[in-house]
Amino acid sequence: MRTVEPWQRWLLAGAVGTVLTVGGLTTTVPAQAADEAPTSQTVSADHADEDPVTFEDPALATAVGKAVGATGAVTYGDIRHYQGKQPYVNAVQGNITSLTGLESLQELPAGIGISIQIHLTKGVSLAAFKNLAVSGSLTIVQDGMHDGDLAVLNTIRVLEDPSAYGYRQICLAGENQYRNYGGLTNDDIPQLAPLLTQFANLEHKNVNGAMRFTFANQQLTDFSVFQSYGKIDLLAFGQYQVFWTPVTYIDPETYDPTTPYRFPTQVKGLEGEPIQTSTHVFYNDTGTYVKDGTDALVQGLNKTLNWVILDHQYNNSNYPDLDPIVYADGSTLVADGMQYYALKWEAEPEESSSSTDSSESSESSSTSSSGDSSSSSTTTGGGSGSATTPIDPGTPSTTESSTATSNADSTVTAGSAADQITGAPATTGSVVYAVKPIYLYRNVTFKHRERLAKYVQQPRINRPMFVVKGYARSANGTLRYRVTDVNHRSPTVGKTGYITANQRYTLPVYYQAKHAKITVINPGGVNAYRKADLKGAAVHYRQGTVLKVVGLQQHRLTTRFKLSNGRYVTANRKLVLAGTQATPRALRTKTTLNRYRTANLTGQNGRFAAGKRLSILGWTYSHPNDFGTRGTLRYRVAGGYVTANRKFIQVIQ
Repeated sequence: MRTVEPWQRWLLAGAVGTVLTVGGLTTTVPAQAADEAPTSQTVSADHADEDPVTFEDPALATAVGKAVGATGAVTYGDIRHYQGKQPYVNAVQGNITSLTGLESLQELPAGIGISIQIHLTKGVSLAAFKNLAVSGSLTIVQDGMHDGDLAVLNTIRVLEDPSAYGYRQICLAGENQYRNYGGLTNDDIPQLAPLLTQFANLEHKNVNGAMRFTFANQQLTDFSVFQSYGKIDLLAFGQYQVFWTPVTYIDPETYDPTTPYRFPTQVKGLEGEPIQTSTHVFYNDTGTYVKDGTDALVQGLNKTLNWVILDHQYNNSNYPDLDPIVYADGSTLVADGMQYYALKWEAEPEESSSSTDSSESSESSSTSSSGDSSSSSTTTGGGSGSATTPIDPGTPSTTESSTATSNADSTVTAGSAADQITGAPATTGSVVYAVKPIYLYRNVTFKHRERLAKYVQQPRINRPMFVVKGYARSANGTLRYRVTDVNHRSPTVGKTGYITANQRYTLPVYYQAKHAKITVINPGGVNAYRKADLKGAAVHYRQGTVLKVVGLQQHRLTTRFKLSNGRYVTANRKLVLAGTQATPRALRTKTTLNRYRTANLTGQNGRFAAGKRLSILGWTYSHPNDFGTRGTLRYRVAGGYVTANRKFIQVIQ
């Protein structure tokens, strides 16, 4: 029989005989009772009452049988004619290998919802949860949810139950504490909005008026993604948090183990504020650090490791108790994680202040005008990617992945022949951008240990740019660009090094051929000028405008499109796209939909009911300056931004 670890008891705040500890007093909470006697329900004609329910996992069969009071094998009649308290499905003593049979609980009497706590083997499909009614508590513990079908959880119906005395919570947790390498990320949480909103909107919450959200043992780094759900108690210990940038450089020739090195936290609380709850350092001389605000000052670093690892192990007697962070609205946050901060045991590379042609500054500065004003940390754990990350404090590692992520939503960012390989390498002084994932390296012969920065594949308008300063060839003769990072609002700006010159990965930013028409794709629009230097009086064109082109003109190391009205606009591929691109005009909500102040979906400032038609004023992508996190499409509507996920909206052309 599987033993339930002490930390897991905190997750299992369930409906039947729940043990709670408040202020040092332990009490047993009685089970939930149903609202009223069942009156009607939907009954499938495929099964008679006497037919047994088919289960593939005996442990699940036992848990369901106990929940509905079956005296033998569970039958459909046991479920359809169930009377009593809300059934409590308790399957936490072993990892369930199949949920087949759980779907039969859809035939419970009307008004009856299950309270469930279940441990699942990694990879087990969640499809059986489709359309289930839940009342009181939903607890699913499973590793690898990031790669699972989260959409099915949004079909769960969460019932109001004013007579329930159990501890109400939504719990989606990983199994392996601090080691769930496929756990939920920051970008996954907005995809669960319909389910989380149902729990947050319940009239009957816990004794303190808050709803418990438990997202332990995942990969979360920014807890402000829960800010829109009102007063909550968020339990989020055991996170696996990897921060690839900024890299801390330490020259081994001058290293002094008594010198403290500063590591600013990249973890954010419910209000987006920086928080640091780690209390221990792995593999330094003392295992401790000095806390300066939310920064960690660490001495005695281990020169054999490329990571500084900070941690706190929740509910472990070897670590101090972790006090909750309390917010003005009464919400609380208890969170910790194993945090990996990247090190480079080499002298810090020389930075350059070079930038692009100054005449482009006025137009390029508007590229991010529709973005958010909050800072964004560059993380693997917090993002939506699946890059290889450190897997153990004893053996941190990084390996380069050659898998490219898929292109963005084709409605607004479809590629064209304009992105085809040109054959010739970029000219010295010109600008290139990355169309697939790349790294910036210290030396021309690429080595893992000499990576300076990582750039994941980005949507077109968010792609990272570099000025080509020269060329070199690697030890095996492969051509490289020597470049400077010119992404002005990114932590990597000014870094110099080498990137691939392979045109499957990097291309010139500026078009090199004329096209009959172009579409403005920059969220901030573009300006048109009377002269090719793009100075003087301007006419502004909004995003989505289609312009007729009569020529292409070179201007220094850039190009301009000459329009049919005689004016000139930039030929920067991040700002305009060759051809005519369909731009969505409106959307209709499929579920309750939140509106946010920023494209990162922070700062909720509105909510729309299902079926609401909204005009689309523009579109952008999240995290425009965070090249460790792939941007996600958002639509700009009156008053803010909403998700563009087709699970939650229908686009109207």
